[in-house]
Amino acid sequence: MDHRCNIPKDVRTTLSKLHQLIDQKRFIRGSLVYLKNTCGKENCKCAKGDRHVSLYIRQSLNGKPKTTLIPKKNWDKIKEMNNRYKEIQSLLEKVSAYEWEHIKD
Repeated sequence: MDHRCNIPKDVRTTLSKLHQLIDQKRFIRGSLVYLKNTCGKENCKCAKGDRHVSLYIRQSLNGKPKTTLIPKKNWDKIKEMNNRYKEIQSLLEKVSAYEWEHIKD
Protein backbone atom coordinates (compact mmCIF):
# COMPACT_ATOMS: atom_id res chain seq x y z
CA MET A 1 0.00 0.00 0.00
CA ASP A 2 1.10 3.57 -0.61
CA HIS A 3 2.18 6.03 2.04
CA ARG A 4 -0.67 6.94 4.42
CA CYS A 5 -1.17 10.44 3.04
CA ASN A 6 -1.90 8.99 -0.43
CA ILE A 7 -4.77 6.87 0.88
CA PRO A 8 -8.22 8.50 1.11
CA LYS A 9 -9.53 9.19 4.59
CA ASP A 10 -12.42 6.69 4.32
CA VAL A 11 -9.99 3.90 3.42
CA ARG A 12 -7.66 4.89 6.29
CA THR A 13 -10.64 4.82 8.64
CA THR A 14 -11.59 1.35 7.35
CA LEU A 15 -8.01 0.13 7.86
CA SER A 16 -7.93 1.55 11.37
CA LYS A 17 -11.20 -0.17 12.30
CA LEU A 18 -9.88 -3.42 10.78
CA HIS A 19 -6.68 -3.25 12.85
CA GLN A 20 -8.66 -2.60 16.03
CA LEU A 21 -10.95 -5.56 15.45
CA ILE A 22 -8.13 -7.95 14.62
CA ASP A 23 -5.71 -6.81 17.32
CA GLN A 24 -8.04 -6.44 20.26
CA LYS A 25 -10.94 -8.85 19.87
CA ARG A 26 -11.63 -12.50 19.14
CA PHE A 27 -13.51 -13.66 16.05
CA ILE A 28 -14.64 -16.94 14.49
CA ARG A 29 -15.59 -18.00 10.97
CA GLY A 30 -18.57 -20.24 10.38
CA SER A 31 -22.30 -20.45 9.91
CA LEU A 32 -24.47 -20.52 13.01
CA VAL A 33 -27.26 -23.10 12.79
CA TYR A 34 -30.11 -23.75 15.21
CA LEU A 35 -31.31 -27.35 15.32
CA LYS A 36 -34.20 -28.89 17.25
CA ASN A 37 -33.46 -32.22 18.91
CA THR A 38 -35.04 -34.80 21.17
CA CYS A 39 -33.14 -36.16 24.17
CA GLY A 40 -34.82 -39.57 24.38
CA LYS A 41 -36.28 -39.24 27.90
CA GLU A 42 -39.88 -40.49 28.01
CA ASN A 43 -41.23 -37.76 30.30
CA CYS A 44 -39.39 -34.84 28.69
CA LYS A 45 -41.23 -32.04 26.89
CA CYS A 46 -39.42 -33.03 23.68
CA ALA A 47 -41.18 -36.42 23.69
CA LYS A 48 -44.44 -34.48 23.33
CA GLY A 49 -43.16 -32.46 20.35
CA ASP A 50 -41.57 -29.44 22.07
CA ARG A 51 -38.01 -30.26 21.01
CA HIS A 52 -34.84 -28.80 22.56
CA VAL A 53 -33.07 -26.04 20.61
CA SER A 54 -29.29 -26.31 20.16
CA LEU A 55 -26.87 -23.94 18.46
CA TYR A 56 -24.09 -25.29 16.26
CA ILE A 57 -21.34 -23.64 14.26
CA ARG A 58 -20.41 -25.08 10.88
CA GLN A 59 -17.49 -24.45 8.58
CA SER A 60 -15.47 -26.20 5.93
CA LEU A 61 -11.90 -27.04 6.93
CA ASN A 62 -9.61 -28.44 4.23
CA GLY A 63 -12.65 -29.25 2.11
CA LYS A 64 -14.39 -31.18 4.88
CA PRO A 65 -17.42 -29.88 6.77
CA LYS A 66 -17.05 -29.52 10.52
CA THR A 67 -19.94 -28.94 12.92
CA THR A 68 -19.55 -28.20 16.62
CA LEU A 69 -22.21 -27.86 19.32
CA ILE A 70 -21.99 -24.56 21.19
CA PRO A 71 -22.79 -24.78 24.92
CA LYS A 72 -25.76 -22.57 25.80
CA LYS A 73 -23.61 -20.48 28.17
CA ASN A 74 -21.43 -19.48 25.17
CA TRP A 75 -24.19 -18.65 22.67
CA ASP A 76 -23.93 -14.86 23.06
CA LYS A 77 -20.13 -14.86 23.00
CA ILE A 78 -19.94 -17.04 19.86
CA LYS A 79 -22.63 -14.99 18.09
CA GLU A 80 -20.66 -11.82 18.86
CA MET A 81 -17.40 -13.39 17.65
CA ASN A 82 -19.10 -14.58 14.45
CA ASN A 83 -20.59 -11.13 13.81
CA ARG A 84 -17.14 -9.64 14.35
CA TYR A 85 -15.71 -12.03 11.74
CA LYS A 86 -18.37 -10.89 9.25
CA GLU A 87 -17.52 -7.25 10.00
CA ILE A 88 -13.81 -7.95 9.44
CA GLN A 89 -14.62 -9.67 6.16
CA SER A 90 -16.73 -6.69 5.05
CA LEU A 91 -13.94 -4.24 5.90
CA LEU A 92 -11.40 -6.36 4.02
CA GLU A 93 -13.67 -6.29 0.97
CA LYS A 94 -13.80 -2.47 1.10
CA VAL A 95 -10.01 -2.19 1.28
CA SER A 96 -9.59 -4.74 -1.50
CA ALA A 97 -12.09 -2.88 -3.72
CA TYR A 98 -10.06 0.31 -3.27
CA GLU A 99 -6.83 -1.54 -4.16
CA TRP A 100 -8.44 -3.08 -7.24
CA GLU A 101 -9.44 0.40 -8.43
CA HIS A 102 -5.86 1.61 -8.00
CA ILE A 103 -3.80 -1.30 -9.29
CA LYS A 104 -2.27 0.75 -12.09
CA ASP A 105 -1.62 3.92 -10.08
